[in-house]
Amino acid sequence: MILACSAGGTVAKTSGKGWTKRYEKEECMDKKKAIKLLVLCIATLGCVFLALAAPFEGLDAVGMRFLAIFIWWIVMMVLELVPTHISSLIACTLCLLTGTGDTSQVFGQFGSSTVLLLIGAFGLAAGLSNSGILKRIALLMVKYAPKNYVGQMIVFELANTLVTPWVPAAAAKQAIMVPIAGDVATQLGFKPHTRPYTGFFSIIVIASLIFGSCFLTGNGSVAIALGFMPDGVTWLDWARNALVYFIVSLVLFTVFFIVWHRPKGEDTTDANPQAILESCNRQLAEMGALRGKELFALIVLLVAIVGFVAGSNFGISAHAVALSAWLLLCVSGSFKPQDFSTRLMWPIVIMIGCILGMVTLLSATGVASWIAQLCSPVIVPLTQQPLLLVLLLAVLMILLRFAMVSSTVMMALVSTMLASSVINPFVYLFTVTVSGMSFLLYYQNPTVIGALGMTGGNVEQKDIYATGIAFIVINLIALAVSVPYWQMMGLLG
Repeated sequence: MILACSAGGTVAKTSGKGWTKRYEKEECMDKKKAIKLLVLCIATLGCVFLALAAPFEGLDAVGMRFLAIFIWWIVMMVLELVPTHISSLIACTLCLLTGTGDTSQVFGQFGSSTVLLLIGAFGLAAGLSNSGILKRIALLMVKYAPKNYVGQMIVFELANTLVTPWVPAAAAKQAIMVPIAGDVATQLGFKPHTRPYTGFFSIIVIASLIFGSCFLTGNGSVAIALGFMPDGVTWLDWARNALVYFIVSLVLFTVFFIVWHRPKGEDTTDANPQAILESCNRQLAEMGALRGKELFALIVLLVAIVGFVAGSNFGISAHAVALSAWLLLCVSGSFKPQDFSTRLMWPIVIMIGCILGMVTLLSATGVASWIAQLCSPVIVPLTQQPLLLVLLLAVLMILLRFAMVSSTVMMALVSTMLASSVINPFVYLFTVTVSGMSFLLYYQNPTVIGALGMTGGNVEQKDIYATGIAFIVINLIALAVSVPYWQMMGLLG
């Protein structure tokens, strides 16, 4: 039997009988894993030699050891033999074992404001989701929206945009909004897999991924970016810096949804717009009146929004606001005891704590300065042309996603190379974050795969191909328009 293994992992059976597709796929995966293990062995051997070699000019023995561990960490994240939080934890432990850093340097960042903000934000999001207030807000907006495609689409996009800043976990937002989208599209008479039906699903994807990245507590990938940024970034700082990108992308995506996904005659069956109202009323009736835990959650959410936006003016940090709001929901019962183990996204928290430790050692060992100096002949000219730099980073990240290189790897490399530049880390980390959301092909974005599964087969990857292309184009336009704004804000030096 001859097996053909493609880049996407598909397997074709060319001869023989009795071989199942499952066995063939497992065999293909085993071959890929064997190749990755071989690459890891070679990389590990090379890193050991590097750690024991005579120090390069500008580095001492400690710096050489950390450089070797840093390279090995990057290789581990690229190969993805283990989850990123595990490879990050291994790298930090190696730093301890080799005397590259002490405990306070390696693991001291687990008590930083960034990690505390993440814990509070994840807890707040889980409590709000459990309370039902986010679903009620979405249902009320859909209920009172005009009962046609454009009216429902715009209001549904607005509902997603209002919900997304407060829920970092994209899957949690999708669990709330995907069923509502299916109900609305069906009651408007749109057939599954058609442009208008897919349009409602695409709104959820864009809002949870792209719009969410414009807020500090809106997407888990922002949490990873925070790991590579200096401490002290506030909720308002992030939102203000991403403002132009958010506005441009919101406007252009709205136009795209109206024009491209507008229904045609063959897309529609017998429509029953009145059923939308009936469906919303039924679900709202099942939820009952706004009271108790849900009312309390609404009050907590409103106070938290004020705290995130204006807290810094009164010396109240974002992590203090997030933790306080979360703990209030714990007391009210919206955040349940079992949620501590299942809803706080501990893998991301561990990964961010480890990344912060590695970033600390990058500076402490002198490796960051050494790499920046090494790359300066290429980096310095690019920093003088910020538009070119931003677009180059965006295109590179989009291309790397076809090879399944994660945005975390790109963040680690770019933040190291640009550590000594005058460019604010937000610019290149935000660029990498949003560009790494690409979902043109099925395997590129696991979050989108999960959302597709929630539709029960009514939306497939081929249905959102146009949205994937639109994302690439709109993302580049929004980033380009943001460059003059970032210059005005002093983020580009």
